[in-house]
Amino acid sequence: MTWLFEPDTCPGLFYGTSAQDGFLIRLRTPGGLINLSQGEAITQLFEELDLNTIQVTNRANFQIRGLKKAPSTEVFQTLSKLGLAGKNPRLDHLRNVMSSPTVGIDSQELINTHPFVFAILNYIENNPHLIQLSPKFSIGIDGGGQVSIGTRSNVMAEHRYNEIQFSAVNYHDQIFFHLALGGDKKLWDTEILIDPKDCISVLDALITVYLDYVISNPREKKLRLKHLLQDWGLTKYLKQVQDYLTFPLTQAKITLSPTLPYGHLGIHSQKQEGLSYIGLSLILGHLTVNQWRGLVNLSHRFGNEEIRLTPWQSLLLPNIPTTKVKEIIPLLEDLGLSPFVNQPQGAIVSCAGKPFCGSAITQTQLHAKILIQYLQERIKLDYPVNIHLTGCPKSCAQPSPAEITLLGTMIEQEDNFVEGYKIYVGNGQESLKSKVGEYAFVDVPQIIEKLIKEKHRT
Repeated sequence: MTWLFEPDTCPGLFYGTSAQDGFLIRLRTPGGLINLSQGEAITQLFEELDLNTIQVTNRANFQIRGLKKAPSTEVFQTLSKLGLAGKNPRLDHLRNVMSSPTVGIDSQELINTHPFVFAILNYIENNPHLIQLSPKFSIGIDGGGQVSIGTRSNVMAEHRYNEIQFSAVNYHDQIFFHLALGGDKKLWDTEILIDPKDCISVLDALITVYLDYVISNPREKKLRLKHLLQDWGLTKYLKQVQDYLTFPLTQAKITLSPTLPYGHLGIHSQKQEGLSYIGLSLILGHLTVNQWRGLVNLSHRFGNEEIRLTPWQSLLLPNIPTTKVKEIIPLLEDLGLSPFVNQPQGAIVSCAGKPFCGSAITQTQLHAKILIQYLQERIKLDYPVNIHLTGCPKSCAQPSPAEITLLGTMIEQEDNFVEGYKIYVGNGQESLKSKVGEYAFVDVPQIIEKLIKEKHRT
């Protein structure tokens, strides 16, 4: 097997990260935006690598598991040329630049962040010394619309924590980017407002000070921004950032506007008159080759040849003529894809679990699929309930607090041990706030059904 580089613990495209079921790779999709040429290239990748499924991640990437061979050199070159891989492969381990999937089409958007996503990507590509940053280094940029990638949602499961988070705000009739810094599943409000034209300059100063800290404190695992903040505090960090800038940083207390819950799912009007976007929930983010090929065709037939991945393991078909929505819905359902918000898979997430992860105690992916099917047959709600299945205490799959958490464990039954879960109910701040009990998985679906119905009644 021929990879271009030695593997990293965080997956990329140019190297295979070893897992229990084979190799794992991720395609970089800046902002989650995929055009027709990119969509067709992904279809060809399915065929070349003999894939059954591909998975949307919680950073709006594509992830491929269980590879037995590396992609060909031609595939690497094609994906790179199409913008689905970094121009500098040595930086491919850094996380995807995240933005709202409704960029440019959101009716409440304050600024189109699409150009900023690619300006940030260009900055990263042209600064090879950033290889010294932790693979978990992350940047998010939010346009202030109905669908947010920060913490503006009332639904905690929708929160996404980037180390550097820019969020558009209107302050005294001028648009600024509000700066927050992330770590340990929270955002630190810096109260800094940045003129959009200064966004890259401020980003460069933030990263330069951060990188100086990493280099001066060498570790086997590279230090993250949260370590800097814990060591220095916010005030010292921002003071050093200011020293790298030729203009003063403006600070002001401001409240970020709330978002539309589950606005990435269902059918919504765009700011362009006569157009709608359709948000589709996926079962654990998985798409089959037939589903993907069908979506590419539908985006060509009805839309503007574009598909958007979301950071909630779902996707959007944008720019659909509103008059054609009724026509496209049965075609989506024929592909096994639903545009309706009340589908339980819309907020159920799972880590890789057994046998894919050596740390996992339970088969979380299999169990999640069984749970989804069970709930689909028995429950209809206005909005899905967020349930997180995790095979060990690391809770890898969801970065934000869950409404219900299933933590893998082994249950003793009649002198045998079977896979089961400790079930917890969260309180919006903590996933493991209240323990319901420990149960063999065979009993879990009924217990979850009861919990959801009780919650729905309240």
